[in-house]
Amino acid sequence: MQRNIVWLMVLTIITFFQIPTNSWAQGTEATITGRIIDNNGPVKGTSVSVRNESTGFKQTTLTNQNGVYTFQQLPLGSPYSITINHVGYAEQKKTDYKLSYGDELNVDFTLSSAENKLDEVIVQGTAADLKNKIKTLGASTAITANDLKKMPVNGRNFSSLIDLSPVSSGTNLAGQRASSTNFTVDGMNSRSTVAGGNSGGAYSISMEAIREFKVVTNDYDVTFGRSGGGSITTVTKSGTNTLTGSAFTFARAGWLSSKYNLNGTARKQKFSTYQYGFSLGGPIIKDKAHFFVTWDRQMDTRPLQIADIQTTEDIARYKVTQATLDEFTRIAVGKYGASADRLFGSFDKKKKTDAAFARIDWQLNDKNLLTIRNNFVYDMDNQQEGDNTGINAFESYTNRRYINNSLMASLRTSISSKLTNDLKVQHFYERSEAQHNVAGFDQSHSIPRAIVESVQSVDGTNKYTNSIQLGGQRYAPEWFNGNMLQLVNNLYYNTDKIKYTFGADVMYTNMDFRYGSEMNGRFYFTGLQNFDNLTPYRYARDVYMTDKENTLVNNLAVGLYGQMEAKIARGLDVVGGLRLDNTKYLKKATFNQTVYDELGLSTDNGINTFQIQPACSSTGYQ
Repeated sequence: MQRNIVWLMVLTIITFFQIPTNSWAQGTEATITGRIIDNNGPVKGTSVSVRNESTGFKQTTLTNQNGVYTFQQLPLGSPYSITINHVGYAEQKKTDYKLSYGDELNVDFTLSSAENKLDEVIVQGTAADLKNKIKTLGASTAITANDLKKMPVNGRNFSSLIDLSPVSSGTNLAGQRASSTNFTVDGMNSRSTVAGGNSGGAYSISMEAIREFKVVTNDYDVTFGRSGGGSITTVTKSGTNTLTGSAFTFARAGWLSSKYNLNGTARKQKFSTYQYGFSLGGPIIKDKAHFFVTWDRQMDTRPLQIADIQTTEDIARYKVTQATLDEFTRIAVGKYGASADRLFGSFDKKKKTDAAFARIDWQLNDKNLLTIRNNFVYDMDNQQEGDNTGINAFESYTNRRYINNSLMASLRTSISSKLTNDLKVQHFYERSEAQHNVAGFDQSHSIPRAIVESVQSVDGTNKYTNSIQLGGQRYAPEWFNGNMLQLVNNLYYNTDKIKYTFGADVMYTNMDFRYGSEMNGRFYFTGLQNFDNLTPYRYARDVYMTDKENTLVNNLAVGLYGQMEAKIARGLDVVGGLRLDNTKYLKKATFNQTVYDELGLSTDNGINTFQIQPACSSTGYQ
């Protein structure tokens, strides 16, 4: 036992000194810190004020006995000015600083002599100051506002820029599953409640609403949690004292695409993408309250070919002739009531996405800044997915409808020169529906499938065999409803020597869903003759074990964490922290008496996990 403890201590020490020398500027906002000195050394009690000249946001604090001042969780933006005042010394002001996501900006002052006390000294932010920005603790890739403006982004989906990170492959980070990647917007969870990872739709938020975002991996900060390979952390825009707006459009017109399909035949369907929208931000009350809104729409239309036989190459590719499809259509229409125009050929596949965003920032007083924002996404993807048969009729494709809405409020409070509190609450709603595509039936009907196997075709000397399906789709209809309530509170406490962070992240998730895989039943036929004679050889259907077809799942995830930062020697800073996470499913599974009698296994077990996440790092500099 003692030997194991020794090895653990050695490993901890090695890890401590081999962690990359980055600092710990985390969170979705930024920090300004610095030191005030005069000819005799550090000066205690100097009044220091920071102000965002574009919004009027202002905070004031006093230096400690070491002459150090710190402002944490400052709103992002520019230009910031820093002003210092001390009795017997001239007022000094430094201006034109920009705060980006996760920055820690170090701005020092040297008080001028007493004979200059009536003069005001104004200095523009220097390159030397800007070099003191501290990067996010751990490996990360930052995509700034300028990057978002300059880089071409297909479909204006910001998540495509995740590939700028060297450890990403789409939303897979560091080789982990995409569902384990954590997504946050303004510090709050935006990961899908349905399947994890990024929420559905063409995009989860309008790119026009994003100030900047980061791809963060190897997190050494305990405020980050609930992620596998890493986190995609996004910060949204806010309004300023200047009324500004933008309008944008993107067009990939049909005449810019080839007039021919892949098989060389003339294209009759539309093939285009149009995207347009606007943003508008400005003051509600100058220097006090501001707004920012965006709207983004994407319309996508493209051809969908389903056994569209035009050439002999099509026959070989689909393994069926037009004569066979005509015979199948005759039977499907005459015996099964199908619509001839919803089976095979070329069709228009349409998708529409709307994203609306609104944010209000209101400085209630010198101590409190209130932010309220809402992000809404609606996505309708027609013919989103076929089925698992060789040839699936048009009516066997699903239409997928997706809705999500995130309403968040945050309150930043400067309690004293040593205490800052950041409280955030959010309600996140998500709904995903798989709708059947069979004409004449609403979504309350579960449409069975007819799967005709061993359908034979002859084209000259070539013989082909394939399977053809009509009717419903194995997933439709199904639906998922997710409601998530989240509360995050971080308390920042600065002493003369140590900076502390204490926080709690509480997330309650309610899932109500009907999983429809194979619930609609399927008839299997061998060949067109049996299909014509209404003689299937098999019928299969998965059934629910209870009268209720929907399932309710509730879980509670609680994270508690603490962290300390200190300068232990000249040129050496350290940070250490601990995070505790507990996730519990509040409802146990149903007890199955038969399984218990036959196998001796209890099925009514609960799920309750507990994780400990220690973190430590060092930063060395000259």
